[in-house]
Amino acid sequence: MCLAIPAVIKKINRNVAEIESLGVVKKIDISLVPYAVVGDYVIVHAGFAIQVIDKNEALITEDYWKDYFEAMDEIADEQGSDFIDLGENEDIQ
Repeated sequence: MCLAIPAVIKKINRNVAEIESLGVVKKIDISLVPYAVVGDYVIVHAGFAIQVIDKNEALITEDYWKDYFEAMDEIADEQGSDFIDLGENEDIQ
């Protein structure tokens, strides 16, 4: 299953953008949204920006993801396992 995640564009070099989402930095293809600029929020799916979205909507969606990860982490703690640690993300290429 693939999910579309909101991210902010930090840098652009031709059709490749460096984005940040939930503390993760990644390079994606922006060919499908050629009008995107640094500072825009985009929906990312399978390594491609598929839509430019409103900043407020992106931040609301990010908050939903944070709530989800925190809930899953609590469940994992109760079961004695790890789910995810949002504080230890590394730069992903």
